[in-house]
Formats: sequence, C-alpha cells, structure tokens
Amino acid sequence: MEPYASVKAVYNELPVFKPLIPTPALPTIALVSLVTAFALVFFMTTQSSRKFNATEVPIAMLAAALTGAGTVALFCTVGVNV
Repeated sequence: MEPYASVKAVYNELPVFKPLIPTPALPTIALVSLVTAFALVFFMTTQSSRKFNATEVPIAMLAAALTGAGTVALFCTVGVNV
C-alpha cells in the first residue's frame, strides 16, 4: 500500500490540465477551417484547365489539412473528444 500512497501524493500535487487551444475558440476554428477548405475545393474544381497545374497539389494538401483540423475541432465542440 506504500507505493499507492506515494503515487497518490504525487498525483495530488500535479497542476490542473489546461489545453493548448482554449475550448471557447473551437467553434470559430471549426467554422473558419471548414469554410476555407470548402472555398479551396470549390476554387480547384471549377477551374477550366485540362492540363496538370503545379499549384493543385499544395492547394489540395492544404484543403485536406484544413478539413481534418476543422472536423476534429467540430467534434470537440459538440463533445465528441477525439
């Protein structure tokens, strides 16, 4: 029982968890990320060029990253902790 008591004493002295991103900012982050990703996808899919454009890949990667971050922020906003 001695190791449990020492671990519990150390645990009780730890600071309270504080997230890096403030929780009230999550809805704004979700909205901005998802709207920006939608705009980027809309922009890329409505271009009328048939040849490969070198800017397509970075824009697609940025849109994918924004979609992922926005989805995680949206889930955390509604209480689904991922």
